[in-house]
Amino acid sequence: MKRSGPPVATRNDHGFSGLRGFWAFTALPAGARLALAAVVAVLLLVDGVLALLAQTPMPTSIVYVGALIAIGAFAWRPPVAATVLVACGLVATLLGAGGPYSLALAVSAGLVTSTCGQWLSISYCVVTVALAMVAEGVGQGLVQGGGVGGVALGLASGLIGCGFREGRAREHQLSAHIDRLRRESAAAVQMERDRIADELHNVIAHDITTVVMQARALELVDDPLTRDTSRRAITDAATQALTDIRRMLRLVQGTDETVGGAGAGTVSLAATLESLRLGLGSTGASVELSFPGNEISISNSIETTLVHIAREAATNVMKHARRTPSIRLAVTSDRECITLQVWNAPSTGKSDGTADATGYGLKRMNDRVMLLGGTFEAGGAEKGWTVTATLPRF
Repeated sequence: MKRSGPPVATRNDHGFSGLRGFWAFTALPAGARLALAAVVAVLLLVDGVLALLAQTPMPTSIVYVGALIAIGAFAWRPPVAATVLVACGLVATLLGAGGPYSLALAVSAGLVTSTCGQWLSISYCVVTVALAMVAEGVGQGLVQGGGVGGVALGLASGLIGCGFREGRAREHQLSAHIDRLRRESAAAVQMERDRIADELHNVIAHDITTVVMQARALELVDDPLTRDTSRRAITDAATQALTDIRRMLRLVQGTDETVGGAGAGTVSLAATLESLRLGLGSTGASVELSFPGNEISISNSIETTLVHIAREAATNVMKHARRTPSIRLAVTSDRECITLQVWNAPSTGKSDGTADATGYGLKRMNDRVMLLGGTFEAGGAEKGWTVTATLPRF
């Protein structure tokens, strides 16, 4: 929300008790400043006319004019205005006109408590009470009991000012709360978008890449058996992509009860690697799969992450090294960690340059592994390219 005045000191949500500094203040809203300036201008005109008609002594007239100008100053610098008002009150008391002036101070207490800091407001109220008592005691225009009436008037005005101040404080608090909710909502939407994009890239992209690579293979080979294998691979990959899209739609609509959101954890790592071995082998590469004979016990989140990494690494091989003669998929584990490694030999022949190397896949793989406290490496090794992910088993 746009603030309607100059910067103010820090305060808490419980009024002005948290304001720092004697001269700290909260500016009046723009509309209130304009209204106050208009009222002061009218009062100055009326006071001038009355002073001429009643032939008020010049010193007293100057004090009254100064007081009105000080009230107008609340529109810009409330602490200065309050100080000038008190000073004019002292002068008016010395001139014998403290009675009416003390009532003016009491009425202005609402402006002080609404805009000025805690200690300045307290000091102002103390001086106002003292001037009212003195004015009544020495007979400066106040009847008996008039001082008490002035104190009551000042108390009422001050409470009204505090009420306005608390209202503005709640308004700022609600505004800040609404802004925070908007930010959180935007962050939640962005997180959901990132998750869907991650699913598209890590799951469906593999199947689509398989379709593209096998379709290209159909154009390059004449062997009926090879072409039949490519057709089956295209059908299987397209069917899997359609299944993944439907699953994602159920997930977005809130009808998928899969824990963890991705749903990849419903497929075991061993089954995924075997499927990748067959898919990569259908491109003509020699694929070696190394998986421990005994069943590996790992948490669902770790297995889900390894499945994503295996599919993404295989997709990268098909995109960027589709003529590679040799691929190795290996899983090793010990008592604490499990490691997945995907290696491919350099692609033979000239690349067609159609692969889009954005680096998004590697970044997302690294983010997934780091999130679970593991390590991730990708780069040239063993005269080829290696992707290695090591994760704690639990």
